[in-house]
Amino acid sequence: MYRFFVQPQINAVTQKLAGYELLLRSYCHDYWVTPTDFTAVPMDQQVSLSYQEITNILKDHQNNPEISFNLNREQFTNRTTIGHLIHLKKSIKNLNLTVELTEAPTLEELHRYVALYKAFDIKLSLDDVGTDNAWCPAIQDVLPFMDNIKFAMQNFRLQHRQAELIGSLNTWRKIADMYQLGFTIEGIEDQDDVKLAQQYNAQTTQGYYYSKPVPYCG
Repeated sequence: MYRFFVQPQINAVTQKLAGYELLLRSYCHDYWVTPTDFTAVPMDQQVSLSYQEITNILKDHQNNPEISFNLNREQFTNRTTIGHLIHLKKSIKNLNLTVELTEAPTLEELHRYVALYKAFDIKLSLDDVGTDNAWCPAIQDVLPFMDNIKFAMQNFRLQHRQAELIGSLNTWRKIADMYQLGFTIEGIEDQDDVKLAQQYNAQTTQGYYYSKPVPYCG
């Protein structure tokens, strides 16, 4: 049994709702947990589940909040997946959809598939820059195709790399400026993190300070 939980994304300046990230969960032993293999859930099923959540969200919000949906590299380059996302975009009027890439595609894959996403105004964001997607020539090739990058402070804390956090945050803020990218900071845990995100001119923020991922209740 699967369903999407949602976590709000917040405008860093106004501290008002900017959108939601949809996060897939599976029901196991009376608990909702993160699936070990996201590709095990057919994309048509994921899109069907997300359609229900998104229509509920947009029914309650008239300001067209951004909806983010995670894809790994295998899913991003799968033509059937792309078709399902295009169908989702066409089925929900005024859907403001962003795909968050958990893995960086190759330059060849980007040349092959980006135009399909862009043709239907599906924005692309590279997730977990600085940690899972660390700076390297391959990442440098990806950035011109992105609309946004997402810096995950919680990864530095989980990996006991807090001493590197500010230096990496400073680097990725400069990279966002260089490539004219939106900049999201997640892992916001307290008011000090809110102020830090504002100091680094993040457009959006996300984290447990605002809410853990939860079922959408309206």
